[in-house]
Amino acid sequence: MNDTSPRARLHWLIEAPALLLPAPWGDAGQILKDAARQQPDLLDRAQTLLEGQPQPRRLGQDFEQRVHALIHASERLELVAPNLIIRDGQRTLGELDLLVRDRESGQLQHWELALKFFLGADGQWLGPNHRDTLARKQRHLFEQQLPRAAQPAIQALLAQQGLQVATSVLLTRGRLFHGKADTPLPPGTNPAHERGWWCYGQALPAGHWRIIARADWPVPFLSDKSTTLVDRPTLIDYVESQSYPVMVLGESGTEPGFIVPSRWPS
Repeated sequence: MNDTSPRARLHWLIEAPALLLPAPWGDAGQILKDAARQQPDLLDRAQTLLEGQPQPRRLGQDFEQRVHALIHASERLELVAPNLIIRDGQRTLGELDLLVRDRESGQLQHWELALKFFLGADGQWLGPNHRDTLARKQRHLFEQQLPRAAQPAIQALLAQQGLQVATSVLLTRGRLFHGKADTPLPPGTNPAHERGWWCYGQALPAGHWRIIARADWPVPFLSDKSTTLVDRPTLIDYVESQSYPVMVLGESGTEPGFIVPSRWPS
């Protein structure tokens, strides 16, 4: 992996289009963009903070770690509390991904984060683990996670800690992989989302392909360029041995795709 990839990954996180439109909630992605424009060394400082830290195995945790680094490196933003679990005695009322103070406005913001990948199949958008769906994720974000900080019981418990949340904001990144059949986008999906394609192995065109490691799914074009290219029969055999779709890039590297085993999504 080239030496510029950590900084390039942070640049992607800031500049990539949202997967879901945040309305009626605030846009945390725009807040990060504004902070980066106001502070030209933000990416360099965040990259320095990440150096030497172990990379989490789970994509969502890696995404959170990079968001934390950007906030810590920012002169405008202050990370007040990450992964704040709200308890009333022995009862857990919920968790807030982040509490962030905007020093410019003085507001305390509740941030929710999501990094997701979905394939359009059977009239819906399914995750590589087919039990995960875009519709379910939207419901969870907009009906449970984002409204949580406005619940009176949670507001009262936060007030005991001297915390008063002014607004909730959303940061989503990810990619939708379109199949041969056109799957309608749910309302609230960003029309300018990052795109990919998917197919079963037998529909894969001839050629040579580079398998993208799971850790590189968010930024497949930054994956190790020295990875051996595999031919079509070898790739099909490999995919059929897996229980999950496999992300690939063709030799031209124009757009990433998922090759799925013949039994997916059953």
